[in-house]
Amino acid sequence: TRHANMLTLTIIGAVSGLTMGITGIGGGSIIAFSLALFAQFPQKMVQGTTLFIFAAPISLLAAYRYYQEDFVDVKSGLIVMVTFAIFSFLGANIGLELPNHLLKNFMGIVLIGMGLKVLFF
Repeated sequence: TRHANMLTLTIIGAVSGLTMGITGIGGGSIIAFSLALFAQFPQKMVQGTTLFIFAAPISLLAAYRYYQEDFVDVKSGLIVMVTFAIFSFLGANIGLELPNHLLKNFMGIVLIGMGLKVLFF
C-alpha cells in the first residue's frame, strides 16, 4: 500500500514513541517493523520511510537516495515523525517514573515479541 491510513500511521508513531521513551529501544527498528506489519509497506519502502523519519544528518543522505528511487512515503513519514516525537516525550516521562526491573522486563518482552514475529509469522 503506497499510503497507509492516517490512524494506522498515528498509532505506529505513538506506540513507537512511547516504547522508545520508556525503554530507550531504538525507535527505528520498532517503526520499521510496524510499517512492514501494520501499514503493509514493501521492504524498500519500509527502509526508505524509516530513514526519512530519522533524517538526522547521519541518515539524511541515505534517506535521500531512497527518495530518489521513489521509496520514501513523505506524507506517511511526516505523520509518524510528529506522533513519534510527541509520544517519545510522554514515554520518557513514564520511563523515568518506573523502577528499573520493570523497564528491563518491558524491554525484553518488546524485543522477544519482535523477534518471534520476524522469525515465525
